[in-house]
Amino acid sequence: MIISTRHSTRRKGFTLAELLVAMTITIVLVTLTITITGTAIDAWRGARTEIRAASQAKIMLDALGSDLESMILRRNNEFEWLHADSKETDVGPEDQPSPNAGRLIFFTAAADRYNGEVGKESVDEGGDVCAVSYQLAYTDPIFGGDDEKTSTFVMYRALLNPDETFRGLLGEENLEVAFRSKSTGNEPVDFICENIYELTVTFVVEYIDENNDKKTVRIPIMATAKGQNAVREFIINGTRIKANGRDSVPYKNGSVVAVDLSITVISDPGLRILKNSPFANAEAKAKFIEQNGYRYTKTVITPRP
Repeated sequence: MIISTRHSTRRKGFTLAELLVAMTITIVLVTLTITITGTAIDAWRGARTEIRAASQAKIMLDALGSDLESMILRRNNEFEWLHADSKETDVGPEDQPSPNAGRLIFFTAAADRYNGEVGKESVDEGGDVCAVSYQLAYTDPIFGGDDEKTSTFVMYRALLNPDETFRGLLGEENLEVAFRSKSTGNEPVDFICENIYELTVTFVVEYIDENNDKKTVRIPIMATAKGQNAVREFIINGTRIKANGRDSVPYKNGSVVAVDLSITVISDPGLRILKNSPFANAEAKAKFIEQNGYRYTKTVITPRP
């Protein structure tokens, strides 16, 4: 009897069912990978945007806070020592202006006077009282100008050294006009940070009322002057406080004891949308800013005059 020892060399392949199962598993894994990667990228972008906004806010609030902590006021004279206002201007893209572009001019003992070279004989002309302004503008942060493609919300800090301040600003009854005669306040060299969509300054004033009671009032500087005690212009001179050009306010003989700063930093993607997307109404715009902006606040205790 002959027994065959030859084995079949034909190899079995995958069945259709096995291929379908393998393809399904592969598709599920690829989908999960894409979803997780997309979520991670979105989270990274969101974190990066928030970190950038926080960085811009810190630069802005630290600089202004430091200057306000060293603010200089003098009593018993008719000279202006601080000018703050927020006027309804076109600071922003066409038909999309900032709701409150606060502006400040005051005197301070700035540590970075004479470009930080205090004590250097060839640079330091003496003195420590500087005039400084903070101004929000919508412009190209590098070259200036109003090119819509490169413009953004820019915060400027213009500092005049003590020698310039002494010669042209101390002893002036109109600080705004005197400062503008020395500096526009928004030169490229004065750039401090960008994407500051809104700046609101609130002065905390202590005063004695007509009944000899001590009172504290908060005075926000608002372009629309809406809200309790809000004003468009706030001025301190050597004898009184003026609001909206009037010195008949109850707190005219008071003292500023603190300043509350509030800023809104808009994200880069939010700014691009703001430039190109008109909003149906103010409510829609407010919701958009809430979703694409970051609000930061700081309270600064000011020196007494």
